[in-house]
Amino acid sequence: MSRIKTFSVVALSGSIVLSCLYQLSQFDFQTVLLLRALHEPVVARLAYFGNRLGDGLTLVLLCIGLWGVGYLRKNKVWQRAGIDGILAHALAGLAVQIFKHLIGRPRPRWTHQDAFEYGPSWQGGLDAFPSGHAAASFSVAAVLACYFPAWRGLWYGSALFVGMARVAGGSHFPTDVLGGAVLGFLIGYTWARTLKDWQENTVQALPLTLPLLIGGCAMFWVTFSHPSSDGVTICTFWGGMLFFGSGIAARWRMAWLGSGTGHRMLLANSLIALGMAISTQTLWVVVVTLLACLVWWLNDQPEPEAAKSLVWLREAWLTSALVIVLVTSQSLQGLVP
Repeated sequence: MSRIKTFSVVALSGSIVLSCLYQLSQFDFQTVLLLRALHEPVVARLAYFGNRLGDGLTLVLLCIGLWGVGYLRKNKVWQRAGIDGILAHALAGLAVQIFKHLIGRPRPRWTHQDAFEYGPSWQGGLDAFPSGHAAASFSVAAVLACYFPAWRGLWYGSALFVGMARVAGGSHFPTDVLGGAVLGFLIGYTWARTLKDWQENTVQALPLTLPLLIGGCAMFWVTFSHPSSDGVTICTFWGGMLFFGSGIAARWRMAWLGSGTGHRMLLANSLIALGMAISTQTLWVVVVTLLACLVWWLNDQPEPEAAKSLVWLREAWLTSALVIVLVTSQSLQGLVP
């Protein structure tokens, strides 16, 4: 990309990240109060399992196991995946510790009011942002997704579960987890690729963090917000459904015709994203989604092509996942009084 495009992608992506984290921070304390009021054994067990899954020892053992299997099978891909996973994990851990002690944000158990003090600190408990478990999990997931792309849903799904467990267990605020996830993904994505092109790879990775960031913030926002039910709101919702349906239909049409490449696929994805954003009936979500679409067009990275025999399976899986996310977002609206 040209320098102007590169600067635009970095600046817009950075602005979106900061905007989303700021918006989400307004519900951090409300989330803590909600979790303190819950006494569900199932939630506690899932949080415990997620904490163990994202523990540093677990991730290191996973990477060592990959290297060991690759060594025994003389498979260089598995060996490199294991080594890169450990190194990305170490880099993520180092970056996390630097940010933790520079920012000095108190953990939820140390918080008893909706006001936070920030500043450099080495004191235990003042090390919430960013989440180390989330950063480590997403850094390893990004490496494994590079070497084993067919399983990237499993890698990122597991990392997402770890992040949700850290919030559910009361160890972190939602912003801590999302901040750690973005940091870990950037490190893992960049490290797993050619190091001499690390700047270009980082620029390519930034737009890839936006769907998770915007989607996660939007989910929390609609849960705690209470939209009105007037005519404008209803029209906005159905307008979002029109965008969403048009994007899904365009993807299926391209799969049928075998022409799902380039700008047409990007246009379809943008329609889906805008439809989901409009359906939240939240202005800032729509604005940051529009900016994210602009970033994707500037970055102009084509969607990975699937084998012809897997195109229909990919579209069916993607459509199902998007519909589930859409239905979930609508079900969460105004859920918390």
